[in-house]
Amino acid sequence: MAEWKMVTTDAEIDAALEEARNSPPEIDILEAEFHSQPGLEFLRMKLSDGRTLLVPREELDELDNATTEQAKDIMILTPGASVWWPQLDDGIYLADFLEYRWGKVKETVAA
Repeated sequence: MAEWKMVTTDAEIDAALEEARNSPPEIDILEAEFHSQPGLEFLRMKLSDGRTLLVPREELDELDNATTEQAKDIMILTPGASVWWPQLDDGIYLADFLEYRWGKVKETVAA
């Protein structure tokens, strides 16, 4: 059996470190809350980059069959990368949400 030895040069390590230093910081969810008023239901997420996102319930396929009480039972999973509805066993991963809006075609969704 042949032995394989992986060799990484100092230049490759330096390049990888530089790329990591120059990459944008990850965005975390600081707060998440489901609001429900007659005729107006939405998810509010406060993000670490200063944005606050208000997402209408109609845009959340995860809540299609949820009661208001189930929708309000929401938690942020460590380290702030997603929100989770434990009663529904479903959630949203923030990076996917920000990039693809729940798997919808990117070009057809308003930012």
